[in-house]
Amino acid sequence: MNFYRRTQTIISKVDVVTTSMGNGINVRSFAKEEKLNIYDWPINTTLLDGKYDIGVVVSFGRLIPEKIIKCFPLGMINVHASLLPRWRGAAPIIYTILNGDLTSGVTIMKIHPRRFDIGEIVKQHSCSVGKDETADELKKKLSNMGGRLLIDSFKELTRNLRYAVPQSENEITYAPKVDKNLSIINWNETDSNSVYNKYRALCGLWPLITTWHGTSIKLLKVCNYQTTNIDTQLKPGDLIFDKQSQKLFVKCGGKGGYVSIEKLKIPGHRTMSGKDFFNGFVYMKPISERKFNSTQVN
Repeated sequence: MNFYRRTQTIISKVDVVTTSMGNGINVRSFAKEEKLNIYDWPINTTLLDGKYDIGVVVSFGRLIPEKIIKCFPLGMINVHASLLPRWRGAAPIIYTILNGDLTSGVTIMKIHPRRFDIGEIVKQHSCSVGKDETADELKKKLSNMGGRLLIDSFKELTRNLRYAVPQSENEITYAPKVDKNLSIINWNETDSNSVYNKYRALCGLWPLITTWHGTSIKLLKVCNYQTTNIDTQLKPGDLIFDKQSQKLFVKCGGKGGYVSIEKLKIPGHRTMSGKDFFNGFVYMKPISERKFNSTQVN
């Protein structure tokens, strides 16, 4: 009855296919709590044939074989955390923030075999992205939106599937899987907006990484800072402490600008503020040596 009230569709059977790794652990735990049947991936088609009308995929990260898709009379649909065709791939939320997008959203699309995120759009809903919003914050927002949009898609499901529209071929961008190397800052090439966007995109995964006199350090909190009161002769990576604001700044490259270092971690030391780092490590160095290096130390 609950399913009917929310979707105006009688859903008599819901089961779960998942893995025992990554997000699959949380999915499996939730499914057990809800007393749903759980099947391990990869799944045998004999467990699917003639038993379900449609398959739904969310954050699965694996191509679905055509033989699996054909087990469902209505095919399969996917809940994707971007406004396709922008940010096809495994990490759409990270790339949304990384590129400073001001708009994001959720797409319900049909699943095709052999390629990710190319299917026709069944439903789509957009939202704004705050200039200080992190990837984790956007993920929570899009998760809630995706759930509501999926339920909405089940209203007049057959009609929604029939009138699904192809994705545009002119606005395609890709969001491939990211690795930890993305967290390394190249001060020579990266402006302040890009550094801050990188921090917002990755702070839920990894801290930003830079080098201080041969030691790799973690930047745990970074803020973009607009100022005209700092020495314009500074070079990318140079550090300067502003007594008025009591903040430590780094000069950025590219289009320029500055970021403030609010919190960082040096191996063998406690987490400290930018001010404490300046007083304990930077102040004693000659001005010419008060800088972060762009090269990672292994």
